[in-house]
Amino acid sequence: MSISIFYSPQPDEQDETSAACEYANRASEMLSSKGTGVTIQRLSIDSLDPWMNPTNHDADVLLPPSSTLIIVSCSADGSVDRIVRKILREMKSKATQSTSTGTPSTPSISNTQNSMILVALLGHARCDNSAKMMKDTIFNHGRKFHKCVEASTASAATATSSSLYGVHDRIEVQVELEGPDAPGGYDEWIHSNFS
Repeated sequence: MSISIFYSPQPDEQDETSAACEYANRASEMLSSKGTGVTIQRLSIDSLDPWMNPTNHDADVLLPPSSTLIIVSCSADGSVDRIVRKILREMKSKATQSTSTGTPSTPSISNTQNSMILVALLGHARCDNSAKMMKDTIFNHGRKFHKCVEASTASAATATSSSLYGVHDRIEVQVELEGPDAPGGYDEWIHSNFS
């Protein structure tokens, strides 16, 4: 089993010190100890291209991995890195084009092997009260991203009469308030989905 982890830090946050990078490395360490092949990359349009445009690639060369974890940091004000917004626009644009032409959506995420996509949204509220009151604002763009990926996999399943690749789960974690090892938190979520 191979797993790709893509992460997106908060806007204007340094890659190597970001919570998203820390959580990606943490997941990699947990999964590598099980003998799983894991790669970590910063989220980009190019990194998701084999999923969004599978017809543009030679199937023998660029098969998507069997599982994918996408980690998106959401600032306390709800902002996300511009690459997340750019991917959202591209997925929505291609979905709109396919609806108007009546053909299956081009940005469909598909694969020939049994696969899954998991999305972790990292919130950055600094106090418990803010985390509770602003939860919808903080995770708004992350939830939209998750829904677009989910819709893309659903259109791929419809187009191919298959559900081999799908969005299985999403977690929302306030990283400033609880550690990854908190009960019912990130670590348990990783273990339960990749066991």
